[in-house]
Amino acid sequence: MKKFFALMLVVLILSTSVFAAGAQETPSADQKTSAETKQTLRITGLSWQVQKIFIQQAAEAFMKDHPDVTVEISTYAEPSVVANYAIDWSRGKTPVDIAIVSGAQFAAQFVPKGLIYDFDKDLNFFTGDFSKDAFVNAGLENGQVAGQQYVIPLIIETYAVVVNKQMFKEAGLLDRNGDPLTPKTWEEFYQFAKKLTKTSGGQVVQQGASIQWSSVNMYAALLAVLRGARGDIYGPDGLTLAFDNPEFREILRVWKKGVDEGVFSKEMYVDNMAGRNSLMAGKVAMLLDSGGRFIEGGQTLGIENVTVMPFPGADTGGSFGFGAGVIIPKSTEVPELAMQFIKEQLLGEMVQTNTVNQYGKMPSMLRHYDGADAPEWQVLKQIADKSGAIPTYKDFAKFQKEAPPLVQNYLDGRIDLETTITRLQNLAISLDKSLI
Repeated sequence: MKKFFALMLVVLILSTSVFAAGAQETPSADQKTSAETKQTLRITGLSWQVQKIFIQQAAEAFMKDHPDVTVEISTYAEPSVVANYAIDWSRGKTPVDIAIVSGAQFAAQFVPKGLIYDFDKDLNFFTGDFSKDAFVNAGLENGQVAGQQYVIPLIIETYAVVVNKQMFKEAGLLDRNGDPLTPKTWEEFYQFAKKLTKTSGGQVVQQGASIQWSSVNMYAALLAVLRGARGDIYGPDGLTLAFDNPEFREILRVWKKGVDEGVFSKEMYVDNMAGRNSLMAGKVAMLLDSGGRFIEGGQTLGIENVTVMPFPGADTGGSFGFGAGVIIPKSTEVPELAMQFIKEQLLGEMVQTNTVNQYGKMPSMLRHYDGADAPEWQVLKQIADKSGAIPTYKDFAKFQKEAPPLVQNYLDGRIDLETTITRLQNLAISLDKSLI
């Protein structure tokens, strides 16, 4: 009998232990671990994009609003690295769910193989508060490949003229309201620059104008002034860049006269940052570059001493518009979450207003211009509304490389005007205009 009770006691103890263990291993619905429900969203970009588009702050805000989501941020070294993603994406895998790129020219390489989403047709992105008419047109165009929206713009920039107001005042180039006069023609732009140039002992100590003529970015200046002069960059076929026309001849003629007389600086031939540095140092009166550079000038000269204006024709014909935006690979497992992050954070007030006020990068959405501190942003927005992006055809890199030395040789007097126009136009004709 004693053996029977002892055996029953052992069974009871074992049963209690198993029940207790089972209770611990089977949590209720309210006790499920976050690991079972948590989603991960991975975003990458260039280091400056991560910083100046406030990606870290956006990630923190999103995770606070959505505790079931982890946002991971990485950076890539330089723009061409984006092409490496095609290997994983072609296999249906991806290390990132959102990639920040500089525009359609970097997205186009993924389109023929169907590796990234069309935000319009595939994802129905443009609904409600995010309809297409809620965006600045230049930003949307900068993200289109063959008319389809593969990049959602986050920030945009457009070429304009940054002005040192004190130098304009000293040269008597202010209107009745004390605002700098705006040159309406390239001849007048040259005349302004001549008045603004100062020399001492045969040396230029104050430059009238510095134009983005670097080997890296001259293509942007060429397309900006071409659009401003004609309202378009293309010829009759709507595809080939058009340089053989009276308007562009006049621009080159004035540019060379300014160089010959020393009122236009050639400092950006070898350093594409030289004009910006001269602006911040108070050594140049007019800088034709990205209009957002007035923020940099204001940091050293005082924001009250700088402003921005359209170059001749930009207020009616437009300028060159560019920027940065995001793509979503089709191999991501969380496309809806990626779109949610883009709409709630990257296109939200915090990111869009801080990037413009702190770093001079214009909002891609119209409603956020109300949060832009400086009135100059309204001027740039009006220019951007008429601006366009670069062509997305396959050989555009060839134009970027070969056009600058042609124009520099002309400005230096090595070739004449007609030879320059002919070579530029032949270069435009020779480019492979199919998609990357």
